[in-house]
Amino acid sequence: MDSLLQTDAHDISDSFNVMLSQIELLITKNESELTQEETEIKRRLLLNAVIQEQSDKIRAEAKVKGIDYNALKKTFIDNISKSDSKHTKKGYAAALQRLDEWTAKQGIKPLMLTPAQTDDFIYALKAEKRSSASIRLDTAACSSFYTFVHRRHAAVDNPFRGTKARPVKKPEKNQEIPSESEVKEIINALPPIEAAAVMIMAERGLRIGALAALEIRGDSYCSTSKAKDIQGTFSEKIIRAIKAAGLDSRKLFEGTDIESIRNRIAYESRKLHKQGKINAAYSCHDFRHYFAVTEYGRNLDIYALKQLLDHASIQVTETYLKSLKVKL
Repeated sequence: MDSLLQTDAHDISDSFNVMLSQIELLITKNESELTQEETEIKRRLLLNAVIQEQSDKIRAEAKVKGIDYNALKKTFIDNISKSDSKHTKKGYAAALQRLDEWTAKQGIKPLMLTPAQTDDFIYALKAEKRSSASIRLDTAACSSFYTFVHRRHAAVDNPFRGTKARPVKKPEKNQEIPSESEVKEIINALPPIEAAAVMIMAERGLRIGALAALEIRGDSYCSTSKAKDIQGTFSEKIIRAIKAAGLDSRKLFEGTDIESIRNRIAYESRKLHKQGKINAAYSCHDFRHYFAVTEYGRNLDIYALKQLLDHASIQVTETYLKSLKVKL
């Protein structure tokens, strides 16, 4: 009996494949070569295909009817970062804006995006010569948004899940860390406010985001970094740089655009690199790397360094140092 059923199944499969081949041949055949019967069959096949396509579209529209896309996007952006990082929010908002612009050009509703259209969006980013790292970030941001939507509206799937169009992450280049002389070279090239910022980051390991809420009393400072309170002391050298920059100790960088400081430092670093005065175009976070390597090399105390870097655990600090090629 089983063998008979298997035989019937094979026969049905073979017949089905033959029928598909005949349909494909019929559809691709020139109109002038078709018989009247074949012309009628082709017309019906095409009509059924159109009806099926419209039916699928109607069902897809019904699934997203009543869902406020813009309200969902705003809620997502407002709550995406647990640390309330403006940089993270800016990056996610920019990624969704790119998606909105692309879907608008294609006449596609974002909540009706299909996996194939998702791939086309990623291919479009590649065609614009956007870097692979940036495309991966855009894809991750959009995927996070659709996962967020799915948790609230199960009918909306995440079309970014499982995409093969996203560029493969390449092995990271060796991390460039500025030397003491390079840090001095950069500080000397900067205006007083930016020079003070670099000195704070390089000598105390603060993230640039912590500068916005930075306050000092005497030689003690306090601020917030990734939604956590941090505190410590500044050297006399840093205090002098702060005074030379004319910064108010109560709120050192209040009213100052931190992003402008970041950009100015990056600009001067790139310029010095082009002039051959430093080995790489360093970012603000590279000064935190400099601090970590220098401080650990000074006393080999990873527990003290964990506190200074405000890491959640020793394991995080170990991983951090290993990524900077420090032998523990």
